[in-house]
Amino acid sequence: MTTNEHRILDAAGQALKRTAGLEAKVHPVPTGQARAIDAIIELATNKRKYRFRAEVKTVDRFETPALIKAQDPAHREPILLVAPYITREVAERCRQLHLPFIDTAGNAYLEGPGLLVYVIGNNKPAELRRDHFRALNPAGLQIAFALACQPTLVQTTYREIAARAGVALGTVGPVMKDLEARGYLRFQREPDRKLLDPERMVEEWVTHYPVTLRPKLNPRRFRADTERLQQTDLLHQNAYWGGEAAAEKLTRYLKPAQFTIYAREPIAKLIAAGRMRADPNGNVEVLDAFWNFEPEKELPDVVPPILVYADLLATHDGRDVEAARMIYERRIAPTFHPTK
Repeated sequence: MTTNEHRILDAAGQALKRTAGLEAKVHPVPTGQARAIDAIIELATNKRKYRFRAEVKTVDRFETPALIKAQDPAHREPILLVAPYITREVAERCRQLHLPFIDTAGNAYLEGPGLLVYVIGNNKPAELRRDHFRALNPAGLQIAFALACQPTLVQTTYREIAARAGVALGTVGPVMKDLEARGYLRFQREPDRKLLDPERMVEEWVTHYPVTLRPKLNPRRFRADTERLQQTDLLHQNAYWGGEAAAEKLTRYLKPAQFTIYAREPIAKLIAAGRMRADPNGNVEVLDAFWNFEPEKELPDVVPPILVYADLLATHDGRDVEAARMIYERRIAPTFHPTK
């Protein structure tokens, strides 16, 4: 854990004792954990003890709890979200997902055999402020996406990164410095440039993409016959499947009800090929493709898996969240630490 994460964990433990009367004991993480966690938290009542696997994370988007839940494998010790602050809306979302949490304001949701704690409404501590990170603006998210999809890109130049991400050259430097300052990558040491924490970088990207970058991709709604649409050759139209349609191709698990397409302008031929008609409540959404690198050879008509993952989590649909988990485990996580 970083120094700041230690501070958040300690403050959240003290706040829990103040509001719920429970003392949190922090234990080191055992070796061989299935996913990266920050600590083991033990809570004791008069009758029994409860152990949780703690993940310290800033939660500033409604989608974050679903993201954490989707990545959490089955385990006898449930995951515990430890955050600087949890709003009422996010707290309710955590409760719906059965995702325990505590924060530094004393808000909490904990459940287990003989245990139920639900405290909300405590105000955000005065010392918390919203930091502005360059990597979280639209151009920054495009750069982070390109790096996450093509990790070796970090070993190239600013010009190459800008070209692959589809952004102006002048935006790359500040974003790279931001990502490096926050421990996501090492760039200044040229012989040893690499991503240091791709898992957390992707989690942050997936959280911010739906509200910061996606609305700027010129989203348009259409209606089309499902069977006809699925027969459309998107590659011939310079377009790619995203969302549920992409998930079906990646997992063979999800039958799409809504269709997401990322396309490059102009889209007139795409609309004609799919026999789409404009409809604000239609079953097809077309967005601008924002990256400039080749798709995976295995499925050249599908957007990069990280983008599929983000779009599925943003729907808050149970089927989509399960498909997102499968994509993360099969298509995304293995790329972070490839076998030699």
